[in-house]
Amino acid sequence: MNISDLKWDNNSSYYVCTGKVKNNGSNTYYYITVKGSFKDAKGNVLDSDLKYAVGSEGLAPGEASSFRLSVEKDYRLTDCSVRLMDFEK
Repeated sequence: MNISDLKWDNNSSYYVCTGKVKNNGSNTYYYITVKGSFKDAKGNVLDSDLKYAVGSEGLAPGEASSFRLSVEKDYRLTDCSVRLMDFEK
């Protein structure tokens, strides 16, 4: 699996990180969890969000699913990194 199409944006109340997780394997995966770490200019993690990118519906080989992570607005935030935390076969 890989994460792609990361985009970083904000609105009046939140910083938002969106992207896609794609199944490059040969099995269907369920309950895929992604974690976003929201960082300041020095790389310090100031906040995080954890969400299911895929639930019980599963992600079949070759399929992709979008996700959206968000935290309350903090003007010190400058970046977001995302990683896969967990999934089931």
